[in-house]
Amino acid sequence: MAIGAGRKLDAVDFTYPDVVTAFGNGTNTITSATFAVMPSVTCTASITNPHPSADMLCQVSYGAWMNASAGDVRMSLDVSGAVTIAAGIGGGAAIGWGEIPIVSLPTGATNSGSQQRSAMVTVELPPGTTTFKAYGLRTGAGTTQINYPTIRLEPVQYLF
Repeated sequence: MAIGAGRKLDAVDFTYPDVVTAFGNGTNTITSATFAVMPSVTCTASITNPHPSADMLCQVSYGAWMNASAGDVRMSLDVSGAVTIAAGIGGGAAIGWGEIPIVSLPTGATNSGSQQRSAMVTVELPPGTTTFKAYGLRTGAGTTQINYPTIRLEPVQYLF
């Protein structure tokens, strides 16, 4: 939406919600071959766009300690509420697999070791409350984990 010439700015045009952080303090053994919510220690963060009419650009960071003993393990976010974005690529969040944190088992290795992986995307949030949940998936039959997941939501600006 554009602000028309001569329109008075309102205080709400400059008021942003606080940064929101969330973490899951524990371990998750991932067994699903499709993106699913963390099975043991979930990580969920919600933010409200208080503006009555403008979308809010939000920088979304997420990450975890991840490891795999076979195949790979991947992490993504499922978004619901004022806007819906399924975990995975496309639909307004990650545009490709390069924006999805992954830990793959190197050729000849027996364990990837614990690695910290993270990603950052921007999402346009309409007015209302939006909830972000950490999801994971695995390929292969080994033990895969996504431990201590985190989500950080930082309002950037309103989109007029």
